[in-house]
Amino acid sequence: MHRWYGLYCFAIGLLFTSRTFATTFEVTPVQLFLSTTQKIAVLKVTNRSDTRSLLQLSLVAWQQNNGKDVYQTSHDVFMTPPLFSLPAHKTQVIRFAVRYPRFNMQQQTYRMHIKEVDQKRHNKMGQALYFLMDISLPLFIQPQHIIEQFIWSAQRIDPEHIKLKLYNNGNVTLFTNQWQLLNKLQNFVIAKQSTFTYVLPGQSHSWVVAINTNTKPMDIESTINGHTKKSVLYQP
Repeated sequence: MHRWYGLYCFAIGLLFTSRTFATTFEVTPVQLFLSTTQKIAVLKVTNRSDTRSLLQLSLVAWQQNNGKDVYQTSHDVFMTPPLFSLPAHKTQVIRFAVRYPRFNMQQQTYRMHIKEVDQKRHNKMGQALYFLMDISLPLFIQPQHIIEQFIWSAQRIDPEHIKLKLYNNGNVTLFTNQWQLLNKLQNFVIAKQSTFTYVLPGQSHSWVVAINTNTKPMDIESTINGHTKKSVLYQP
């Protein structure tokens, strides 16, 4: 799969470009891939502050159900080191490998968390862990044969709104960061939106779009997995 680029902003205040900046930490890359040809992935974490930090890694399996993200603790991937102290202005290299090598017909999806441990409270409270910061990055185990397929559809739900849906019928995750609805005859932009949406295989995501009664979008231009593509809207 092609690497995905763009400017992505998280609610927790993380700014993603080709690198990630979270308060005083720089993380690169922003997505991790493992496959039959890439059995080890490497991540670099740099401490840009003037103080030492204690960081902990964790992994969750990532699924979606009716447009909602569902997470479950997972140990499918080796992560080393899982806990480390990072001095000021130093970089730590983290390596990832599949614990049980199996590459399915469908992409396996996870999210890896880098959490900064509050060392002062940890020392005072014994075994309790308190976290100051949490960076979440997607980690994908690729299928042997990648199939990137999707369907855009639009359905009128009332005179002034349509339900726009992106359905992923391929075997790898789709990431879209923008789309615009077009009138086929004039190629006129009817509506457009910037977004930050992952759609896992076999799942869908919907948007409610305000459009007046006399307007009928026919095509959609979207940026998916770093590529701009024009698609015909399926209208049931």
